Amino acid sequence: MSLLPMADAVSNKKDVKEAKRIIAVKQLVGAANNTKWNELISEMRELPNPPCYRTKVVNGYISEWDSEWYYHLPFPLLCVEWIDIDLSEKVLSLVQRIGFEFEVTDSFVRVWGYFPKCYKEFGAKYI
Repeated sequence: MSLLPMADAVSNKKDVKEAKRIIAVKQLVGAANNTKWNELISEMRELPNPPCYRTKVVNGYISEWDSEWYYHLPFPLLCVEWIDIDLSEKVLSLVQRIGFEFEVTDSFVRVWGYFPKCYKEFGAKYI
């Protein structure tokens, strides 16, 4: 059993309760689950040079771009509305194989955590 945080890692039960409240208020419907998130995280951690990503959580916060796939993710991933990942054939193949709902721009892949899809900063380029 891994000691590294995975999709359902929780540091504070109040955070989970608040995320669930926001999800209900916004009437969001799950597009991903812990099994898919865990597979994505595990695969990214295996890469010698993991791609950069940013996330939007259900409370509206959008992270900066980061490439650390161990502790900087917004755990639990229950709160992830979407995650943008630098576009590459490896990333595209992985999200397709896992079965995520996603869309592609010229610079990143957006993986949806919830419906309806949020296109905030979808046209924003990686800087």
